[in-house]
Amino acid sequence: MKVILCLDDNNGMLFNKRRQSRDRIVTEDVFSDLNGQKLKISPFSEKLFADYSQSVCVDDDFLNKADENDVCFVEDRALATFDNITEIVVYKWNRVYPADFKCDVDFEAFAMVEEYEFQGFSHEKITKQIFRKKT
Repeated sequence: MKVILCLDDNNGMLFNKRRQSRDRIVTEDVFSDLNGQKLKISPFSEKLFADYSQSVCVDDDFLNKADENDVCFVEDRALATFDNITEIVVYKWNRVYPADFKCDVDFEAFAMVEEYEFQGFSHEKITKQIFRKKT
């Protein structure tokens, strides 16, 4: 399973049960990489992808149902218990936001294979990092 995350510099994801930030260029980039594949998301993320409703699959249990070829956008779930994650795409906000829910992935189990920066719509600099599980 491939997982897509948006993180601040301290791996923060949520604050007071709300996403820390959003950027429409990130959303566009997520869908440009899907090659027609549906993005699996939780109901929490549905509003974020309203313009792409035909390209998402919304399910509260999407992570448990995901198979090895699925792509899942995660912003409100713990991931440490999922051993079937083979790739992680991280969009870094390059700043620290208030956070009370952080990403719990052990990135030591993954190797960064690509990293580049781009300008977002509301963020001057966004860093995209791609990690693959070490074998």
